[in-house]
Amino acid sequence: MIETTSLITTDILKSFSETAKKQGLIKSKLYAQINTITTLIKDADSDFVEVPKNDLHNYKSEDVMCNEDIEFKQEYHIDIKPKDQNYHFHQIFTTIVFNDDKTSVSLLIKKGSRLKYHPGLFNDFLNYIREQMIKSKIMVYLFDTDYKEGIKELVNVIEKIKILTFKEDKKILLSQGFEAIKSVQASTVMHIQEKNDVDLDSNEQINYADRGFLLNCIEGEELFEFLKPQQGKNGRSCTGKIIEEEIINLDAKPTFTVDDNIEIQDSYENIKYLATKSGYLVKNGNQYEVSNSINIGEISFKTTGTIDSDLDTEISINVVKEDPLEDAIEKGMNVKVQNLSITGSIGPSTTVEARTISVTGQTHQESLIKCVNANIKIHKGKITGREVIVDILDGGDIIADTAIIKNAMSGKIRAKTIDIEILGSHVIMEASEYIEIQTIKGEENKFIFESSVGSAFNTNKKDNTKYIKKLRAELNDLIRIFNESTLKLKKNLEPCAKITAYIIKKQKEGVKIPPDVVKKFKLCKVMKVNYQKIKEELAYKKKQYNEEQKNTSLNTKNIQDAQIVLGQVLRGYNYIQYKLDKPNIEIELRTNSDMKGKTFQLKEDDEGILRIVNINF
Repeated sequence: MIETTSLITTDILKSFSETAKKQGLIKSKLYAQINTITTLIKDADSDFVEVPKNDLHNYKSEDVMCNEDIEFKQEYHIDIKPKDQNYHFHQIFTTIVFNDDKTSVSLLIKKGSRLKYHPGLFNDFLNYIREQMIKSKIMVYLFDTDYKEGIKELVNVIEKIKILTFKEDKKILLSQGFEAIKSVQASTVMHIQEKNDVDLDSNEQINYADRGFLLNCIEGEELFEFLKPQQGKNGRSCTGKIIEEEIINLDAKPTFTVDDNIEIQDSYENIKYLATKSGYLVKNGNQYEVSNSINIGEISFKTTGTIDSDLDTEISINVVKEDPLEDAIEKGMNVKVQNLSITGSIGPSTTVEARTISVTGQTHQESLIKCVNANIKIHKGKITGREVIVDILDGGDIIADTAIIKNAMSGKIRAKTIDIEILGSHVIMEASEYIEIQTIKGEENKFIFESSVGSAFNTNKKDNTKYIKKLRAELNDLIRIFNESTLKLKKNLEPCAKITAYIIKKQKEGVKIPPDVVKKFKLCKVMKVNYQKIKEELAYKKKQYNEEQKNTSLNTKNIQDAQIVLGQVLRGYNYIQYKLDKPNIEIELRTNSDMKGKTFQLKEDDEGILRIVNINF
């Protein structure tokens, strides 16, 4: 016969092992009936002393529990018994679940577990739970949650249905300790750098072409913050162990300074640094500054990577390349900045976007520039701008409002007005207002006038017929929809007015309005809103259509006024063309050495036919 073993222990698992060994059993065949639990406490000035159960609440405060000089332990008076036929928990399968720091403990009842009702189930179940807690070295009472109420409700259910089979896992929170509060070390968080984080390629390597060389900022933007050191607090796990938090230096201060363009906002937890103007953040020695101008030796993969700043942010970059054999902006680079000054040349496969740009060297034939104003020494690539000034056009393309070229050796120019000091050969010029040339040294040039040559940033197509037709179709659809909406609104004006009056009356009487009436009222409102929306869309579409018609209605009179004005007589053979839309004709002229006039323009002859004439004023 297996005997019951009564003992007092602080290590229930060790006691189970010793009892099982004495009785020739395995531990899993035994369970503990818990008689009493004694809690003992020790501080720095005393040994362990017993704390009566009724006084335990005095030790549950955070200040006591998180005091590293206080220790807890428990002694258990138990009876170790065999799990015979009278044991009620043969078919329940549980495990104790901890969080990482053991400050939260739960009992997990696994799916498929079964509990059968018997008188005394509530107390037996509590004993079962406490046994599992003690086996897991969890201190009872000190950290207990109010799980007893949940157990009581569960037992009440089992009493009614006699046997409960758990259809899914059930988790019961048993103990809640005190989590340690982490210390905050002094540190600087660069928010602006997070905004400009670099990308990684497929091999998790830095993409140096897009590394964010300029840390752009706008007025009022938080650049970085200094996190002040904050001392954390100790915690205590549900096993009674103290969770110590490191002691840190609370006197740590920022090791940098800032200029007058950075505002400092000091608070208890941190110091925030905000830009007081737009620009970019730089660090000179130990000082952070917000600046609008930077001097660099080159823009390349190895130095800056891509530069992508807001064109509305006042930033100027001065690139000075001392070596004339190397490009100031190297192959494949993309640059976007408000003002760009380049002492040197622009390499192949480069893209530059700026408001103002100056280049003392040359642009590569595979380079692309988009700007407002440009001043370039030698242009071989492509450029789009408002006013483009070029010293030497050497095969490049220019699209501008105004193009001013000192020496056009070769290339293509498309602008409203074109001014050339010296014209070479094989230059194509497209304009809508005038072309003026002072000195002519070449021939086989093309002079083309057409009204579609407009602003460099408003690239109207030569033929907007399809777009006009699309707008007209959209306008017709809106007119039809608006007419239908107008009829529907007129038809429902009286019913909607009655519904509104009825609702106002019932609201004054304090009577609840029927849902169907509310629904009808909402439909009336939606109908009015839709009508107004369609009306506004129709007005906008009419305006859009009329403006497009006006913009694309080419003015023959203006083209007739367009002139080629020369400082000297044209040399050799050249080609002049006027492209008219009303009437839709192209008028051409091949020049020769017999033409001595310094002006070419359209003129209507006696028969009413437009011709290109060569005259002197």
